[in-house]
Parts: sequence; structure tokens; C-alpha cells
Amino acid sequence: MNPTLRRFLPAAIAAMVCSSLWLTQPSAAATYPDRPIRVVIPYGPGGNTDITARIIAEDISKSLNTPVVVENRPGSGVTLGTEIVAKAPADGYTLLITTLAHSINQTLYKKLPYDSQKDFLPIALVAKVPLVLTVDPRLPIQNQQDLINLLHKNPDKHSFASSGIGSPTHVAGESFKIETKTSAVHAPYKGEMPGLNDVIGGHVTFAFGTAAATTRLAQAGSLRALSIASAQRSALLPDVPTTDEAGLKGFQAYTWTALLAPAGTPGDIVKAVNQAVNKALTNPEIKKRLTQLGAETDDMLTPEATRAFMDAETSKWGAIVTASGATVD
Repeated sequence: MNPTLRRFLPAAIAAMVCSSLWLTQPSAAATYPDRPIRVVIPYGPGGNTDITARIIAEDISKSLNTPVVVENRPGSGVTLGTEIVAKAPADGYTLLITTLAHSINQTLYKKLPYDSQKDFLPIALVAKVPLVLTVDPRLPIQNQQDLINLLHKNPDKHSFASSGIGSPTHVAGESFKIETKTSAVHAPYKGEMPGLNDVIGGHVTFAFGTAAATTRLAQAGSLRALSIASAQRSALLPDVPTTDEAGLKGFQAYTWTALLAPAGTPGDIVKAVNQAVNKALTNPEIKKRLTQLGAETDDMLTPEATRAFMDAETSKWGAIVTASGATVD
């Protein structure tokens, strides 16, 4: 045998063997999942995010043919549960259900125990929940423009409620003030309902609330819904105009729910879970249940489009947080 050929033949054979093994190696998704998937929710049980996560988990469990276990890990303004997933193995078996807070917190917190951008891979947008502008029905305010006029005439003499500093309902209120060139004092509460209850009690002038929370109160006459901050009217409040229809052009304010994975999770696994989520969103029964929560489910995004959506939300609401001066040490 030619000496040169003898010298290079073992290396050539080894390369051929490795190439053959690579070509026959199954993709990560080919064997995924082969055990239960854990979905961490950085909120307590019973809220909209928790219910939404469980509805979706139930359906993707069927699509992926494996148990999907939902785990509530609230604490530290959603950072506790989020950190757990950031530090989990990037194998597709620990996922995060998060909300608009994930985008807001990047500006709100001076320091986080994870990098909101680099430590996560967006998988899918699950739902968007538009916020509703409400007032005490005993006030002489019949529509959105009446409220704007009242605030203009009485700068800083009125207040708006939110479910806490940096919450979606807080940044929506701050955005409303900026867009309308009005001023009002922010009154943060520990949760959505305590703030809405103080609007009902006449202690606070207005508040943004989720469609699910405000619908029953508006229908009972406890609150007056002036507008809904979405592109279209809600099936829950069909007679309530959008903020755009009511005269505030282009104004939208949603909270939303998205599914994320730890950074480094194989792309084919991310794609498989994305397809399972989007399949769930085409299920009429799932859509019905989410609509009853005030959610919109028409945006079935790819992982790349979900990333672009979240990046845009981070930029949009980060500017509002900065303008408001809100911060958490």
C-alpha cells in the first residue's frame, strides 16, 4: 500500500464513521418528549395566567403525548419562578409561562438574577388580554373623552389604581396619561381587585383592568367601562368601544401570556412545542375557554415572531416605565 495512503487511511475511515453516525443520529425532537414536562408559572394559583397555562398545558399534553405538570412558583415580582427556568437544563423539560411583566421588568428592576433576553428562547405567544378603562359610574363621566377633560381641568387632583408598581395596569395608566397629556396620581395596590374595588368605592377615579375582571363588574353596574385598549371590541363587552373608536387613535394596552424555554434548548424541540401550542389555539373548545377569560388567541406566531413581538413590547413599555420614573431595587 502506498505509504501516504497508509498514513491517512485511519483518519479517513474515522471521519467516515463519524459522518455516518451524525447522519443517522436522531434529532432531539425525534425522541422528545420521553418524560413529563414541567411548566413553571411565576404567579400564584387561581389567577388568569394560572388558568390560561393549565388550559394550554392540558391540550399540549395530548399533542405531545406526555404529562405536562404546571407548577406555581410565585415570589419577588415573578423573578423567583423565572430564575428557576433560567437555570434549568436546556432540554425542553422545564418551560416558563410568563406575561408582559417579563418585558417590563427589564427596565423596572435595576438588577435581575437572570438576563431576560439571553437566558430564554421564546416558544409561542399564547394569548393577549386587552385592558379596559373603567371609572366609578357615580361620577359624571359617560365616555373616555369626559375622563380626559376631567383630568385636564384638575391636574394631579385625581388618581388611578393599578395592581402594583410596574404592573401592566400601571404602565397602561402611565401610557394613557402620556398620550392624553394629562396628569393623575398613581395608586398601587396588591392585586387587581383591591384597586378596582377602590374605584367602585369612589376612592380612586379610574383604572385599567383585565376584561375578565371588569366585565362582570360592568355588567352589574358597579363599574363603567369607557373603552377597551385593543384593536377590536371584546366579545365580553361588545358595546364598549375601543380606545381608538373613543378618540384616542392607535392606543393599545394588553397584558399577554407567552411560553419560553431556557436558552440553548434545541431548535427542533422549540419548534415541536410551538406547533403544539398553535394547534391548541385552533381548538374551538380551547378558544372558547380562553375567550371567556377575555383573551385574544388569533396570533399564532412562530418562535422567531414571538421573539420579535416580545422585543417590541420590551422597547414600548420600557420607555413608559422610564418616563414614569418607576423602579424596583
